[in-house]
Parts: sequence; structure tokens; C-alpha cells
Amino acid sequence: MKKKNVIKICGAVLAMPLMLAGCATVGDVIAPATNKSIYFEDITCFGGSAMQIGDYLYYGNTYTAVSDAQSFDYAGASREGYLARMDISEGLTSDGKAPAGTLENVNGKLAGYNNQYMFAYQNYLYFTSANEHKDSSNKNYYDRVSVFRVKFNGDDMSELFTTRYDESSFIKAVEGSDGNGYIVTYSETEDRSQASSSQNKIYDVSVMKIGDKLGKREVVATNVTSAVVDENKNSNNKDLFYAKASEKGQATTEVYSLDLATGKSEQIETRPASSTTLIAKTNDELFYSYKYSSSGNEVYKTDLNGFGENEMMVIGAETDKFYAYTTIKNVYPVATGNTLFEGYIFVGDSSLMYYNNHTEKATRLLASSGFTDILFVDGNFIYYSTDKSIGRISFKPNSNGEYAPQTLVEMTSIVSGKYAYVNGYIYFYAKYEPVTEYDEDGNEIKYETDESNYMYRIKVGDPEDNVSKYQLVSKNKTMPKIEEEESEEET
Repeated sequence: MKKKNVIKICGAVLAMPLMLAGCATVGDVIAPATNKSIYFEDITCFGGSAMQIGDYLYYGNTYTAVSDAQSFDYAGASREGYLARMDISEGLTSDGKAPAGTLENVNGKLAGYNNQYMFAYQNYLYFTSANEHKDSSNKNYYDRVSVFRVKFNGDDMSELFTTRYDESSFIKAVEGSDGNGYIVTYSETEDRSQASSSQNKIYDVSVMKIGDKLGKREVVATNVTSAVVDENKNSNNKDLFYAKASEKGQATTEVYSLDLATGKSEQIETRPASSTTLIAKTNDELFYSYKYSSSGNEVYKTDLNGFGENEMMVIGAETDKFYAYTTIKNVYPVATGNTLFEGYIFVGDSSLMYYNNHTEKATRLLASSGFTDILFVDGNFIYYSTDKSIGRISFKPNSNGEYAPQTLVEMTSIVSGKYAYVNGYIYFYAKYEPVTEYDEDGNEIKYETDESNYMYRIKVGDPEDNVSKYQLVSKNKTMPKIEEEESEEET
């Protein structure tokens, strides 16, 4: 069954790019192989907190959380958390001191904050920042997110759009069926005319073509209850999937697939009186929480490549049951040596779980007390963070048959969940760890406490390595010294 796609432009949202600057602020990044400006054929993202482009690391110099939508000090936060870059080709010091390399200001927009997202595509770096636009009442809502792009030398800065953003929202860059890049946004709607009196929030899905030539940002679905896309460019199915309440007056969730390149939307077969919440789309598998009639919710997994040209995809097939729990999150496919597919990692029932595709059974790897956020999967290891540490655990048991977590780094305070994983290094934000200094007489020099969160990194080593030594990427602020008062006797 096919259904018309709803296309609409929200007037309250910046739908067309706003040109902000036209001058280079730093030197260009040259690719040695071509002797031309570096160019990314594919959308490239290392986790969202930083990007390595050539010899340079691009990132928010410091990290600040937007704690209040209206009273947030944007000017103060952006003075330190601006979009910066550092030449890391010569390495970093291992004693916790800032390296001698030059810290460059690419752009003054706030880039280091809790809703940050960063990726590179073709000639541009794309990043998010807190909204600076005021509404008709002269109020500013800093919890909204503005999306920008800028060339790697700081030239051609423009704002693409601004959107509402909350804990259910996402902004993701994905490849369409035509090979072009698109930004997909799932966020609270600006138009509440379609909301019922019982709905506190309703969400829209918007799509914008990106690259050398920008497309127009369009709302492709309204009154959406859940949506998923796959950021893996190697997936065969490039479609966006979304769910919404039936418009036929039935207590049924309708599920649709949408081709980002053509805008064509197709409804997927669902049973009446069924409820579907989309969870993830990865490895050409669609994960969702499904409930039929009076039965309880369970997690299902549907193979998107398992249907022929004339076959209709069905939601909630009995053979697609995956996990007997109401919902899961953080779904990742895992493989041995990145080649032999083994199964899936996910968080369910407040624990990190491994689903073995061969035995079709789920095993608990780590209890919820051992992690706060799942960062990424690389090889046999799942990497995670807490507010004080970063660790990993293998989905393969050790020689004793146990799943043993390994701590990679411990610090006073880490911003959990924010990271970039580049060339064997994990980049992350943490509270500044003071380094002991002494004057020429051998007396310790004491400074006022620096409460800022700076960018650090650790090298991911072999499984037998102990806790890694962190390295400070940059620090351009020196705190005042604490002058000790002389005693009366000394006077």
C-alpha cells in the first residue's frame, strides 16, 4: 500500500542557509596525494565530538552544558568553547600539560556543548551550536539547535537551519539511495495545530540534501511517534523509517519507509490494533518494539533484505521476535575481526547484552552499575563511559569463561557519552587535572581551581594494557596563582 508523503516548510524554522562570513580564518588543509584541498567523498563522522581532517583535530575547545534554555551564558561559553583546531601530527605530551602546538580559532560559534554533533562531507565541516535567534517576544531558547557548515579553512560559514531539540530528538547525516548526503532531523514540531489535547509533544521528520550544492530543508512527515535511519554507508537499504498513529481512527501505529533521494513514501503492512515503536536500523535490520491487541510489548527484528520485489514487508511477523523485553537501545552489530558476523550488542533491562546470532540467545555482559553510556563498538570490544572513567569489555569470554570489563582511563570528572574515536585514540572531555609545578626554589606553585572541561585523549592499546595515561589536547587559559600569606614571625 502506498500513501502520499506530506511535504511542508515550517516558517518558524530557518529553512534556507544563512550566509555568515566569507573570509578564511586559518590555513587550508591540503591532501598530499592531490596537492589540493582535502575532500571527503563520503560522510565521515568519528563520534560527533571531534573530527580529524588531515593533520588537524577540529573540536570545541572546552565543553559546557546548556543548563537553562533562557538564562544560559552563550557569550561566556563560546569564548572558551569555540570551534578550534590543533595540529596533532607531532603528537601530544604525556605529562598532562598542554602541547606546544598552536591552538587555532576556526570559528567563534559554540561547538563544545551537550548537543554537539560534528561530521565532514566533501569540502565542509558540519557542526551544531546552541540557538542564538530570539523569538517574537525577544526571548532566546538556547536548548534549540542550530546547524552550521564551514570550509576547513574557516571560509564560507553558513547556518543551515535551527530546530527544537530534546532527549527524544536526533540529527543525523546519512547517505541516500542516490549516493548524495542528507541531514535527517527528528524533532518537536513548530506547528501544534495537528496535536490533540492529550499530546504534550508531537514530532516531525525533516530532510535536507547537503554537499557542494545545498537542497531545501523539507518536513517529510508530521505527527511522528518514532523514526530511525542507518548511518552505515555500506547498508543496502538507505530508507528512512518512521511510525505515526493511524489517521483512520483505529488504535494502530502505521509504519512507513521513505526514500531520501526521491521523497517517495510507502506504507508497510501492519495488523489492526497493533502498536509499533521503532528502535534502530542497522546492518539492514529494522528493530522495533511491537504489541498486538492485548499482548505485551516485545522486541522484533525484521530483515530488510528478506523480501522479493513483489513481496510486501510485514511488521510483527511471529518469526521476527528478537528479545522478550518491552524495548532496547544502543543496538550495534558485532563481528569477529570485523568480518564474521556474530550478533548484536544492545542495552536492555538496564544491562549491556550480547545476542549471539548462532545460538539465538542473549547474554548479560555488564550490569547497569558498570556503565553510563555506550560509546562505540570496535572489533570484539564494546567501549563505554561513566562520569569518572572510560572502559571496554569483549563480547568474547576470557579463558576462564568470564566477561571481564577493563578500565582504560580514570579521572576526577569525565563528560560521559561525548567522544570521538580516531586512528586508535579516544577523544573525550574531562575536568582539568592539575599538573604539579614548582618554582626555582622547589616550592609548589598553586593555582586557583580550573573548573573547565577540556579535550583529552587516550591511546587504545592491547587487551593486556593497564589504565592508559591521558593526554591533554589543548588548554589556553592560565588560572591566577594563589599567593600564600606571610606569617607574623616571618614579617
